[in-house]
Amino acid sequence: MADKALSEKFTGKVVRQVAMNARRIIVLCFIVAVLSSAWALTRASRWSAWSAAIVPGSTSSSISASAGALGLGDAMGGLAGLGAGMLPEPAGIDVTLATQILGSRRIQERVILKYDLISRYKAVSMERAVKKFGERFSVSLSPEGIIFVTAEGSSRTEAAAMVNDIILFANEELSTLITSRSRRSRIHTEYALALAYDSLEASRNAMEEFRARSGLIFPEQQASSMMDVMAAIESEMVSAGAVLSGLSGNLSPRSAIYAQASAQYRYLENALRVRSTEGDSLSIFPVMDSMPGFLREYEVLVVNIETRSAVYLFLRQELESLRIEESKESPTIEIIVPPTPEFLRAYPKRAVMVLTHVFIAFSLCIIWIAFLTWFRSVLDSPESGPFVKGVLADVRNQFRRRKNGSAKK
Repeated sequence: MADKALSEKFTGKVVRQVAMNARRIIVLCFIVAVLSSAWALTRASRWSAWSAAIVPGSTSSSISASAGALGLGDAMGGLAGLGAGMLPEPAGIDVTLATQILGSRRIQERVILKYDLISRYKAVSMERAVKKFGERFSVSLSPEGIIFVTAEGSSRTEAAAMVNDIILFANEELSTLITSRSRRSRIHTEYALALAYDSLEASRNAMEEFRARSGLIFPEQQASSMMDVMAAIESEMVSAGAVLSGLSGNLSPRSAIYAQASAQYRYLENALRVRSTEGDSLSIFPVMDSMPGFLREYEVLVVNIETRSAVYLFLRQELESLRIEESKESPTIEIIVPPTPEFLRAYPKRAVMVLTHVFIAFSLCIIWIAFLTWFRSVLDSPESGPFVKGVLADVRNQFRRRKNGSAKK
């Protein structure tokens, strides 16, 4: 049996039909290109920006990055220990956690709320806005442990700001989510430091109240000065008593000199008594009887202040050490390539859009011509043609009868 000619084959018939309808296909593709261009001009432009970041202290290789992404960091660490450094160590949980935080829903919601993307996307809920923003935002981890963050905005500046805010929000979330031993210790130390400060302030207030009530600013120095003053008064009183005893043998009690010496002696005696028991308003020192009690109270207050000051200083030093330790253990994301906007816009790609739509239109035309060619061959076939024509006639009769019946009614 001889082979059919190319013109009688299905492929040849399709090619002939395409050639016969080439002008129509070109016109249709031209119309599609014009409409696609007009539609692309009405689309809001979007620009893309990207940034590269790392987690300091976490190094990764292609094997270790995959293991960290799959949660196999501990297993890789054990293999590294068994291999005595021959196998690359995994990036650990730091890079994986930072990547998950960067792409988390909480970060996306904060960005959406800050830039009011719900109204811009015309979304009816936060769920729709997150879904649409997820199509314009991506976080990827390279085998070398470098995190790439990409986002799209209505302008180059906004896209770069979005990328920067995403990394900033992720660092804030990491600082609150890390619950290491140092962090827990730091929190408890901060609470203890606050209590120690309140206790120290209470002791200082008690000391201030004691000084205002007793008048003793430096009790030990003031007590020593008071003893010197009373010793001087007592020495002068002894001298006055000796003079008075000497005058009593030669002068009568009614003489002026004897009266002056007696008055001086009584004054010194009264001053010594007053400063020992009652005190007067002219003295800057408290009475001698109350001095031992004041000194005892002062010593208790000094011990309390020194003890609580020592506790406060110790807790301050411990807190600073824990903060340093926490900063070493807590992963932070550091930018190695600042947010950089792309020169060309991310959407719409008008040339690609027009070419894609024209190609789709051309493909549909070819498919439609191939279908019509096949259908005509089926109708022209002596085997299936009468059956298909009969089925089409029955279908037309059904619609024609329904139409005529509705007209009669």
